[in-house]
Amino acid sequence: MQPQTLTISSVGQITIPRKVRKLLGLEKGAKLDIEVNQENKSITLKKQKTFKEVMAALDEIDKKYHTPAPDPRAKHMSVSEMVEEQLKAHPLENDTWV
Repeated sequence: MQPQTLTISSVGQITIPRKVRKLLGLEKGAKLDIEVNQENKSITLKKQKTFKEVMAALDEIDKKYHTPAPDPRAKHMSVSEMVEEQLKAHPLENDTWV
C-alpha cells in the first residue's frame, strides 16, 4: 500500500482511511495503542486485541500443549470454557482486553 497523507484537524484528530481500516479489521469502537518515537519524530499505532481474540489465542496454545487429566473422572476444560464460566459469575464491562 502506498503511503497516505493524513491531516490533523483543529481539535487534534486524524481520520484513518477506509481502505486501511478494512485492511486491518478496524471497526467502530476499536482500541488503538500509540507508541511515540521522539528520536525520529514518528508514531506507531497498534490495534489492541479484543477479549475474544486473546481467548482464541489461548485456546490454540491449550490445544497444542494439552495433556489428559490424570484422573479420568476429572473434568478438562479449555481456557475459554474456564473463562466463560467465570464471566457468568463476574461479567466484563466491555469487550476489550487491557
